[in-house]
Amino acid sequence: MSNNTVFKSWVPNWLVLVVIFLALVPIASVLGIYMSGINSAASYYGADPTDIQYSVIIFYLAIASAFPLERRFFDYFAPKPYFVVCAIIYVVLNLILYSTNSIAILFIIRFLGGMLSLGFIGVIFTLIFRQFSQQRSRVLGYATFYGALFSTMPLAQILDAYVFSYYDFNVIFLIKIFMVIPGFLLLLIILKRNVNLRNTKRIPLYSVDWASFVLYASALMLLAYVLLYGLYYQWYSSGRILICSIAFVFLMLLFVFRQLKLKRPYIDFSLYKHRNFRIGMLLLIVFYFCKGDMSVINGFLNNNVNLDVYHKGYIMLFNALGIIAGVGLTARFILTGTNIRLIWVTGFLALLGFHVYMLLLLGNQAELSDLIIPLFLQGFSNGTLLLSIVIFYVTGVPSAIAFSASVSGVAFRFSSFTASMALVSYMGLNRQKIHASAFANQIQQTNDLVGARISGYKEALLNQGASAFQANAGASKMLGQALNNQSNLLFARDYYLYVSVVIVAVILAIILIPNFHYHMRKIGAKLIPF
Repeated sequence: MSNNTVFKSWVPNWLVLVVIFLALVPIASVLGIYMSGINSAASYYGADPTDIQYSVIIFYLAIASAFPLERRFFDYFAPKPYFVVCAIIYVVLNLILYSTNSIAILFIIRFLGGMLSLGFIGVIFTLIFRQFSQQRSRVLGYATFYGALFSTMPLAQILDAYVFSYYDFNVIFLIKIFMVIPGFLLLLIILKRNVNLRNTKRIPLYSVDWASFVLYASALMLLAYVLLYGLYYQWYSSGRILICSIAFVFLMLLFVFRQLKLKRPYIDFSLYKHRNFRIGMLLLIVFYFCKGDMSVINGFLNNNVNLDVYHKGYIMLFNALGIIAGVGLTARFILTGTNIRLIWVTGFLALLGFHVYMLLLLGNQAELSDLIIPLFLQGFSNGTLLLSIVIFYVTGVPSAIAFSASVSGVAFRFSSFTASMALVSYMGLNRQKIHASAFANQIQQTNDLVGARISGYKEALLNQGASAFQANAGASKMLGQALNNQSNLLFARDYYLYVSVVIVAVILAIILIPNFHYHMRKIGAKLIPF
């Protein structure tokens, strides 16, 4: 469909692209909003930082579980009124969040907000696809969407830093409203009144599968709760984690059995019969575990490089540039028919380069300029691997079930992202205990180096006007902080080292396994001629 059938006749193509960008970027940045202000949010709501992380996960969870549900609404309602209603609800939800500090209401509204964001994403995503020819629309559409989605995170961090430095935490929800107004208004102005973006016929809403949605969303919420709070409650020594795990298995089994019996399933599980889809899901899981979350590097930036939130946001802009470069080059090579395994190897090599570079930085006094290359490499690997894997598994199934493949991919990304956060938290606590215990065994008051370090701390505090009692107490505290920073540094070293080994194994598997299967088939053909 050309732009003339969607937008008003006086609208030039360049304005269409600008308006889509203005509408997409604020919605994309909402995914990462207040992630850099978790401690501020925890203080505002009187909650644990893990609760704030769970509120972020709930947003992703709502997107993963409500994807098929939202498609029914998108295919039924006219796009322009549908977009207006979503915008009004969006404003109302953020005004509610602005006026309350209840953590329970935050959870509920974040889930509703995740579902609502699908309304915006559905319209904007469709408009993005219409900007490219049919042969290129899938690759370039996904490239544009994921490039905008992940490259806006640093912008959200800079915004968070400004808001949390000068205003109360809840002001962020007013900012979210003001951010979307320009793009939304312009989009409504340039769209034709009776525009039709549907690719299928209009289906009545009486057959919406609410039961499958409730089962699926409930199971994913329980899974996220177990993964995030398991370490907090000491895993299965806690009755609540055990009950949640059993409930997750029960609800997921009910969901699977229901889909197998339905004529029009919420998610078509026949897609698991396709080898490329299974490979894509496996690579997606491996990628998210190797990529991890940003808590390790954030800890390094806070404790060792001593970056404030502003400079951390600015340096992460190089990560965004890497994402854009990775997405752009990957889209180009996919369209030219480059072997997908070569793209995967390139992406994992960039990710390996990031981990090795960080290992080298941990052993030296890192400067701000030293972080540009590794952060660019990390962003480049994210853009390269995510786009190539998504295109691989979506195109690896028949078009009739391609939507189910996209929905399942979102669920796998959500689960892998949450599990990687849990793994990093567990590994961090475990390794830091080991290193702290090793330090404790070595440190004795009679140790000359320790005594000299404490004397240095005391002298520095006395020179700043502290009393003798304050200097003694402060010196002990400063020594403990130094040991804690060193334990965090050693954990980061262990983490990057272990993940580097895994990435090397993944690269070798991508290179060697297809050739191994090929030669085994040749040997088998010789042994069994018929």
